[in-house]
Amino acid sequence: MTTATSKSKVLRGSAAVSAVAVLAALTVGFVVAGASGLTGAAIGSIATLVVLATGSWGLFWVAAKSPALSLPAAVGVFTVSGMILFVVLLVVSQTGGDAVVRPAAFSVMALTVAWTTTFTVLVRRERIPLFDLPGADS
Repeated sequence: MTTATSKSKVLRGSAAVSAVAVLAALTVGFVVAGASGLTGAAIGSIATLVVLATGSWGLFWVAAKSPALSLPAAVGVFTVSGMILFVVLLVVSQTGGDAVVRPAAFSVMALTVAWTTTFTVLVRRERIPLFDLPGADS
């Protein structure tokens, strides 16, 4: 199995587990706050999935192009992801009430935990190198 296939498998696996977390967040949001809760959970879920998937893909891309930049890129992606999700929650808090904000925040937290945990487990299972030094095979 190639590294590209392994990376694709990791991203698909993380998305699949996160889909279950999305369904849970939507259900909890609807049960707790009705349609407003469902809306908040949907906003938080969509934003989180887009940010985490894009960031993970970006990290794989940077690691393939320049292994030495993997760690700085990871720190940058982590920081930017947090800031983007903070801004999303800030905008939601200004436009909606607690019935929207709390489910959105819950979905952001639940999906972040689900994606990050699954991503970590699958990267370890697939044995994707964090970086590969040129000439290390010889």
